[in-house]
Amino acid sequence: MQKLIFLLAVFISSIQHGFSQDSTAIHYAIQITPENTRLFLEVLTSDSLEGRETGKPGQKKAAQFIAQQFQALGLKPVSNGEYFQHTSLSARANEGKNFQVNQKKFLFMLDYFYPAGFDDSLYVLDTIAFVGYGISEAKYDDYKKVTAKNRAVIFFDGEPRNRKGKFLLGENEISLPQKLINAKNSGATLAIVITDSLEKIIEKESYGNIQMANSPIPFAYVTKEMANFFFPEKRKSFFDKAERKILRKGKPQSFVSALPAHLSFVKNTDCIRGENVVGFIEGTDKKEEVLVLTAHYDHLGIRDSLIYHGADDDGSGTVAVMEMAKIFSRATKEGNRPRRSILFMTVSGEEKGLLGSKYYVKHPLVPLDKTIADLNTDMVGRTDEKHDSLLVRDYVYIIGSDKLSRTLHQINEKANTCFTKLELDYTFNQPDDANRFYYRSDHYNFAKKNIPIIFYFNGTHADYHKPTDTIDKIQFDLLTKRTQLVFLTAWELANREERIAVDVKSDMPNKKED
Repeated sequence: MQKLIFLLAVFISSIQHGFSQDSTAIHYAIQITPENTRLFLEVLTSDSLEGRETGKPGQKKAAQFIAQQFQALGLKPVSNGEYFQHTSLSARANEGKNFQVNQKKFLFMLDYFYPAGFDDSLYVLDTIAFVGYGISEAKYDDYKKVTAKNRAVIFFDGEPRNRKGKFLLGENEISLPQKLINAKNSGATLAIVITDSLEKIIEKESYGNIQMANSPIPFAYVTKEMANFFFPEKRKSFFDKAERKILRKGKPQSFVSALPAHLSFVKNTDCIRGENVVGFIEGTDKKEEVLVLTAHYDHLGIRDSLIYHGADDDGSGTVAVMEMAKIFSRATKEGNRPRRSILFMTVSGEEKGLLGSKYYVKHPLVPLDKTIADLNTDMVGRTDEKHDSLLVRDYVYIIGSDKLSRTLHQINEKANTCFTKLELDYTFNQPDDANRFYYRSDHYNFAKKNIPIIFYFNGTHADYHKPTDTIDKIQFDLLTKRTQLVFLTAWELANREERIAVDVKSDMPNKKED
């Protein structure tokens, strides 16, 4: 009987200890406030930081500001006695000076893109042939009614479909390499591919998935909006109408237009110098194990004299990391130092291909085999059209939580159930997600190294990658609640007895290593 009473006392004590742990975490989580996150974001989105483009003065100012905050909090530097990990990065040139149509300049990686591998060369265009989908088959020939010899050709990516969405030419879609062969065989000197997926194409190229250096003909991708400028006589939305006409009639559409334009394939890389800003809190009895909290603080800079402030992308995630650093620092000073160490890292170069986090995992400041997880926040300050239409405001997209560790997923769910009570949306967590968000932020470079990750995300909105992504549109109470969820998950990861295990074989196939 006495043994039973003793065991019951131990059980009750363990429960109380668990509740105490939760109440302590919540005590600190509620100290994350909208007012504090706003103060940080006002600085990061100020005009003086000029959109924080990696390698530019505004990014350097942002790095200094974040480092000053880390130092003031008492976080330890871990990179040669300073808070910067200097990153020498190779990024594609994006000054936007080498594609002009009718004297209008277009911006690399925003309006158009071309893969690495083409030699420096200049193409001066006086006529261009629109050849539908660039197909040259016996039963469907886009080149039949035009002469493409010694001209540039422009065509849609993909393949024409009927009104039910089925391919007109069967189930096997004609590949881009075959279309480029068609263009070469027609005598064309240059191919221009119209795409609705420029962001995805750029993201794929960042990891070497577009192997077109041996393309039979130089080519570039352009957005549909840019493509309309090739045919000013056809009105603004010409390509939307052309696409609908092909779908409706099921027949090729092609013709030639005159225009003054030039495209220069410049050298493929620029060497830029960025900074990852890193602060460290050393743990207690499990200090050799390290949790990493990340966000990218760079954005798109200044384009056409407009500042791209990047309040949501990713000023919101950056201030979340800064606020969590402040609260964990406060807890440490008040006698609640985490058991495991925590690395707070804001990275640069994300907008140029996840370059800062890629550099970090190649040159880690703490051993990767001691890194237990990465919690990444990228765009957590707003809502998207889907949830607005459903009148659901308190939500967050969770990506990757269950891809490598069941326990990580459970911890995040429990933290939400116990306190924040957000709707956790796993829409983008599927292997067949067409948006491929799992591959499009800095957590991915950790996941490639078999380190469990969670990507917290609010989805895209009308101001994504536009100068209108400004601080007045940030919903600070929602940003706060999402940050509290990340904090509570981080608290549990840093303080639990057992390190979370990598016990899942991810269904998200890793892309080719660089």
